[in-house]
Amino acid sequence: MVPLSVHSGYSFMQGTSGIEALCRHAAALGYDRLALTDTDNLCGLWSFVSACRREGLRPVIGAQITDPQFSASAVCLVKNASGYANLCRLLTRRHTDSDFGLKSALPELAGGLLVLTADPDLLCICHDAGMDIAAAMPVRPVGASTPLRRNARRLNIPLAAVPDSLFLRPGDFPLHRMLRAIAQKTAPGRLGPGDTAPKEAFLASPAEYRQRFAACPEAVENTHVLAERLCFTGPDFGRVMPPYEHAPPQEAAGRLRQAAWEGARQRYGEIPEAVSRRLSHELEIISGMGFCGYFLVVADIVWQSPRTCGRGSGAASLVAYCLGITNVCPVRHNLYFERFLNPGRADPPDMDVDFAWDERDDVISGVLSRYAGRAAMVSNHVCFQPRMAVRETARAFGLTDREISHVTRGLPGGWEAGASDENWLQHLAAHPRMRGTDLSDPWPEILCMARRITGLPRYLSLHPGGVVITPSCIDTYVPVQHAPKGVPMVQWEKDGAEDAGLVKIDLLGNRSLGVIRDALANMRENGAAFNEQAWMPEEDGATRDVLARGETMGCFYIESPAMRLLQQKTRVGNFVHLVIHSSIIRPAANEVIQEYIRRLHGRSWEPIHPRMTDVLNETYGLMVFQEDVSRTAVAVAGFSHAEADGLRRVMSKKDRQRHLQDYYARFTAGAKQRGVNAADIENIWRMIMSFSGYSFCKPHSASYARVSFQAAYLKTHFPAEFMAAVISNQGGFYSTFAYVSEARRLGLTILPPDAEKSPVRWTGRDRTLRVGFLSIRDLSQTTRERIIGQRRRSRFSDAADFFERVRPDEAEARALIHSGALDRFSPAKHRAALLWQFSAWQKTRCRQ
Repeated sequence: MVPLSVHSGYSFMQGTSGIEALCRHAAALGYDRLALTDTDNLCGLWSFVSACRREGLRPVIGAQITDPQFSASAVCLVKNASGYANLCRLLTRRHTDSDFGLKSALPELAGGLLVLTADPDLLCICHDAGMDIAAAMPVRPVGASTPLRRNARRLNIPLAAVPDSLFLRPGDFPLHRMLRAIAQKTAPGRLGPGDTAPKEAFLASPAEYRQRFAACPEAVENTHVLAERLCFTGPDFGRVMPPYEHAPPQEAAGRLRQAAWEGARQRYGEIPEAVSRRLSHELEIISGMGFCGYFLVVADIVWQSPRTCGRGSGAASLVAYCLGITNVCPVRHNLYFERFLNPGRADPPDMDVDFAWDERDDVISGVLSRYAGRAAMVSNHVCFQPRMAVRETARAFGLTDREISHVTRGLPGGWEAGASDENWLQHLAAHPRMRGTDLSDPWPEILCMARRITGLPRYLSLHPGGVVITPSCIDTYVPVQHAPKGVPMVQWEKDGAEDAGLVKIDLLGNRSLGVIRDALANMRENGAAFNEQAWMPEEDGATRDVLARGETMGCFYIESPAMRLLQQKTRVGNFVHLVIHSSIIRPAANEVIQEYIRRLHGRSWEPIHPRMTDVLNETYGLMVFQEDVSRTAVAVAGFSHAEADGLRRVMSKKDRQRHLQDYYARFTAGAKQRGVNAADIENIWRMIMSFSGYSFCKPHSASYARVSFQAAYLKTHFPAEFMAAVISNQGGFYSTFAYVSEARRLGLTILPPDAEKSPVRWTGRDRTLRVGFLSIRDLSQTTRERIIGQRRRSRFSDAADFFERVRPDEAEARALIHSGALDRFSPAKHRAALLWQFSAWQKTRCRQ
């Protein structure tokens, strides 16, 4: 018996098992092959392939495709690469075609697929179309007189035992039933027989399946015969690069070289020798790895916007800096290119580019439109987290939101693993945040069920900005569906896209870029002569002093209380140290921070071993950046850049202990060969392991530090315009009230909104801030724009004229009056009189 219809948790709200557990269970039962046929998706494909490899199973790739109009469905299994592309197309059509019908779509895209169905009509249609098909017998054999067996016998179609497996063990049925209840927003007891799978829909042993199908043994044997035709074990695309359309692939290297050298001359004037060497080195690696078109495509996207911030590891590339993708010189700031790209790197790197937050959607829309049919956004696989699982389960039990919140507000962030339900409930009840919480019936049952649900996929959402672009139709690589906001979205999350070789471009939104844009625009409106091209905020002494004092409220990336306190303690405000400070602020790093401050202020220190001196000299012998791990492994143990990057990547994974033993052995052997003694090896390894938590790469921090410097410069020299832009763009670390208080501390005067003078956004001029209409509660965007439009035509003569031309509703009129926006129409500022005038206008309007 070969299980050919098996579902994981990616059969959303039906399957009850994670893919790792599924493959482990199948191997334990004695299977050597296993199909994964999740409903209408390939979301778990790459996790499945990896898990099968670890468990010694041969994967069978497929999906169950349902018909949205009828009850018919078909399990489509992939025989070859052509069949995989057709399966992706079918799944894409299932999600994107409003008139999708399985009976019409399957015959068109059946090449390379083995189709299993229990629907008699679909069986006939597929046979008449010449498709490779088998009649799928469900949980138990169907009678010889049923339409399925009659049609199969008449058409000489083989019968196959294809029982659905939606859970691993019989005891998982209540979990499946709970998922179905949550999906249908009802109680488990109200579910009908057709709302859930049968209780037998678990992955049984081969012996049990033979017993179930004893009345039709050939159906079991046919699963082996069919499986022999399923040779495809997963796609192998290699690296899938976005196409550069302005030149054929063979000319991309020359185009990139020309653009990079031209950009270098614009950046540096006469090109320094160090820059020339580095640029030649990078271009050689980029060309050798086939990334020329990728750089040109990203540059093409960036050139469409006047203000961007390339960040992440890609900011270590001098080529990216010369193309204008990034804005920090990697040579001057000693940024490690091999962290981003090296010849031994197996996984595809990606570029991260920030755009102003309110421009980002237009940028992404432009890319998706330009590469229509070949581009889509990456998805996020949203899984049940503890609070979500408890809330959804409790609702299925009929509890009210108030009763649920009383428990969920005290829940810890994660569940204790491994303990029995009874012990786990005892530990949970004893948790400090849960003391005094009533966990009487039905809460024990709810919590235990929620614990089992936690970690299962709930739905797909959209990645914040990841875009993949393919040379040909993207739905031949991966199924595509529409995200809730309407954009095309692949079914894989970022790790799956990476495993497939799809090279991702991250196009992200950054509010601080909007702040800087708006502040500069406000300055120009006020007549300030400002040469942005020659702007070097890092060299401004007054800005450095502000940073050294920690007066950075409103400045992107460095305005949190912890960051401002660190600036005050270090009393250093230059660029190099700001990069360090913005990286060292991370969870559980307080001890490192205190030691850094002591060393910064003169405490003597020695590297653990002389080989680490050059690596950690800039950070006073402490590991601060992600690449400190990689560079230490190279310097101390002789790792290649690829091996060192592999160590860094493993350290960030949840299951790192499984891989670290091998790296530890290689690190120890390499260090010994280079003359490092055993005690130093242990100390260095311990230092690396202590750094395995949350951290940033230096290019990322350097890119953001430049934006921070620009913000701090504007706050220092143009405080009114800057604070107006901070408040207008909203979404900062603090509330509007806090930023207004900061503006007052800077000596700025806050002017109230004014119907004749206020724009929609806040504005600054000299030492004053004018409140914008966007800060008036209950005032709609339409009314704001109408005020501005009417004001351009002519001034408002009085309150009655304002009401007649703007026509606000009652809530809007009251908000305008109480905010002071209409005070100019009442010299004595009698707002009650304005309210009376509005009421009189309303009555007049009603009579008309």
